[in-house]
Amino acid sequence: MKILQILPRVPPAVCGIGDYAWGIARRLREEHGIASGFLSAGTGWTQPQGETEFPVFRLPQLSAQALTNFMAARAGEHDAVVLHMSPYGYQKRGVPLWLAAGWRRIAAMKAAPRMITMFHELYASGPPTSSAFWLQPLQKHVLRQVARASGGLRTNRDAYADWLRRQTGRGVLAMPVFSNFGEPPVLPEWEQREAAMAVFAWGIHSGESLEQVVAKAASWAGRFGMKRLHLIGGAKFAGEVGHGIELVRHGFMAAADVAALLGSCRMAYTAYSPLHFGKSTLIAAFAAHGLPVITQGSTTDLPDGLRHGLNVLNEPFLTASGLPVDGDLREIGGALRSWYDGHSLAANAQSYAEQMKDEG
Repeated sequence: MKILQILPRVPPAVCGIGDYAWGIARRLREEHGIASGFLSAGTGWTQPQGETEFPVFRLPQLSAQALTNFMAARAGEHDAVVLHMSPYGYQKRGVPLWLAAGWRRIAAMKAAPRMITMFHELYASGPPTSSAFWLQPLQKHVLRQVARASGGLRTNRDAYADWLRRQTGRGVLAMPVFSNFGEPPVLPEWEQREAAMAVFAWGIHSGESLEQVVAKAASWAGRFGMKRLHLIGGAKFAGEVGHGIELVRHGFMAAADVAALLGSCRMAYTAYSPLHFGKSTLIAAFAAHGLPVITQGSTTDLPDGLRHGLNVLNEPFLTASGLPVDGDLREIGGALRSWYDGHSLAANAQSYAEQMKDEG
């Protein structure tokens, strides 16, 4: 079986969607015998150096006709096409009308391949003074057109899936993303991990500065008896922390090194939006390594099957109800890993393989 994956940018470009698609392609090849090619069709382009692991093409022009011509020239070559939908990746205002028109034309072709769209993001929102507010109706129009022309629909959040179901009246597969920083087959024993907390220097959705987030993480680390705080990607961070915590600043780290570090820690802290954990590779990385994560959630129940005290820890409720002890933390980290196993890389690839072969 041979498929084409369409996305805004391909590696070596720094792009979470590119890393996601590349990871899916590897697992589809290794476990399902499905070969992938890639079509870069976004607003930016980074030229791959040398021979790439998978065939890579670049759409010569961002137009419906160019996309249709590309597919027509390869008629019968692909059993399925996966479109990775992130509107701003295909048009600077998040309104890729050309993509919606081209996708509809491909669906109308004789013997069209199985067409699957993975919605990584939907529409933007903002106050009336923002362009996102005025462009939102057009963004929704594009999303509806793409969804209705697709044979299979999938996304990374339950909330996105609910919106897509309302627009199409069809089923939508919702599966959070997997970790880009490895998945240890067996979690290290709690006693073998150092008394340390991990925090990423990016993915801050709370409106706080990095200094404020690091200060909060250090405060919680001290309350839980941690001795060290690892700041990943924060080599240039100049701030200091108190609470008797040693701050270790890490610069750029290879994925394997991040995995080793996460596997050595006992806890994690994040200021990533709790409502969007399903699309976060950072949360997936913490979960894959079984780290109890302190989040900024304001309710006991979070989307996508997460719950305070069961598999995550929300700040407001920690203050009110006291702190879990080591045995509780071990169980919470294990429960978060169990949640993750349902959408691991293998689980995601398996669902893609099944969706590609589904004619319903």
